[in-house]
Amino acid sequence: MSKPTIFISHITEEKEIANSIKEFLEKRFLKTINVFASSHEESLKLGDDWISTIKKSMNDCKLIVVLCSPLSITRPWINFEAGAGWIRNIPVIPLCHSGLTPGKLPVPINSFQGGILNNESDISKVFKRISDIIGIDVPDSTDKDFFSAIESFETDIKNTALSKDTVFIHNLLFRQIELLKYSIFASTLDYKELESVDLRGNGLKNHKFTFNDTFNLFNASLLMIFSQKKVFDVYHQTVHELSENIKFVLTYSRIEIAPKLRELLNVFLFSAIKVDDWYDGVSMQDKQTNNGLREMVIKMIKEEPLPATRKFSNIINHFINYHESLEYFQSWVIEYESEINNLLENKNKG
Repeated sequence: MSKPTIFISHITEEKEIANSIKEFLEKRFLKTINVFASSHEESLKLGDDWISTIKKSMNDCKLIVVLCSPLSITRPWINFEAGAGWIRNIPVIPLCHSGLTPGKLPVPINSFQGGILNNESDISKVFKRISDIIGIDVPDSTDKDFFSAIESFETDIKNTALSKDTVFIHNLLFRQIELLKYSIFASTLDYKELESVDLRGNGLKNHKFTFNDTFNLFNASLLMIFSQKKVFDVYHQTVHELSENIKFVLTYSRIEIAPKLRELLNVFLFSAIKVDDWYDGVSMQDKQTNNGLREMVIKMIKEEPLPATRKFSNIINHFINYHESLEYFQSWVIEYESEINNLLENKNKG
């Protein structure tokens, strides 16, 4: 008489977890069950027709355990195997790990009652379900070594996801970060000085400027993509475009973000309004048809005693806000690049 089969649905990247569960179940159930995990050498031998072997194991199985992580639920094969069990009225148990919880499972897997792989209570329920299916007493499900191994696997998976997602975040935000750095330099340097600036180096960290330097904000952009815009317009637009990309990163639940990086991105979102504090006032001055009035504003910026101080109902206040926002985002970019570069360096060392 053949032994009942428990089918473990998993992705290749998580084969260590699947193999660990297979060995754990077979050991605790004293070999009264056959646990099929396609990545295990005993389940799928060299030379086997793997599609036929998997199909036969699914036809013979009494229970399907689906290993669900933020990565695996994006793969169609997992949904296919769970769906095949549902069609054949085979019990399906999603076991979540590596940060995913049953409440975050997508359709249709969320229609099955799931649990947490690294939760002893949930594993004991799996043992009870298997025991009911094959008609034996429930074996002891406590095993410190097993749960310690699962925790170690989860850490490795999370670190791998974190490394990949850090690269994704860096690439997604790179263009706007470079434009933000350009905006800070272009607001405080004249055309000749700007030509010698290296945006990829550490120039921003060493860049010193005062309120008197910000008159350059009225200069036309030297960037081809913004050739018809003034520097202050490029600055304002860049901050809001960067804010939208950061919002996407923070709200997309499948992206792993290092804690400090997440904090920096959140801070940026709440700070983006700083460019709105001055935009209308500065834009209005730029649109003056009387060039003499704008030249008067530029002269006022150049000659304002330092530190610049706000004055009641005075247009200089808009430019003080502008200067303060430049200082703020200069500091933010320096901190962001330091953190993202540290994360990328650690990835390369790993």
